[in-house]
Amino acid sequence: MPTHGIQRQNFGRIREVISPPNLIEVQLNSYREFLQLDLDPKKRKNIGLQAVFNEVFPIESYDGRTELKYDHYDVGEAKMGWLECLREGLTYSAPLHVTFQLRTEEETKEEKVYMGELPLMTPQGTFVINGAER
Repeated sequence: MPTHGIQRQNFGRIREVISPPNLIEVQLNSYREFLQLDLDPKKRKNIGLQAVFNEVFPIESYDGRTELKYDHYDVGEAKMGWLECLREGLTYSAPLHVTFQLRTEEETKEEKVYMGELPLMTPQGTFVINGAER
């Protein structure tokens, strides 16, 4: 648990029976589980962002001749570190790319599509949006 030089002082007469929990770790673990970046894209569980895409896709045309299928998503690298974004008034984020397959009666095309910027969580469990830590 990063404490950044902050030490907990106990002025009570009774010693602590158990150490206080790291509540920030709950936030960090939840975000990691939501994105599942540590897993191979084909082996991700149906939770978090993966579940959202699986719920929406595939999309089929009204006549059934065309189908748009979701394959996987990739989150790129942040252009700057979170401290630099904080100083410069920028958002700490990374590009989100999604690979889709368009199937028609004649052929199947696969393409990687840029979906936008995904805010990244800092080691403190916060986000930096337009230079403000939230």
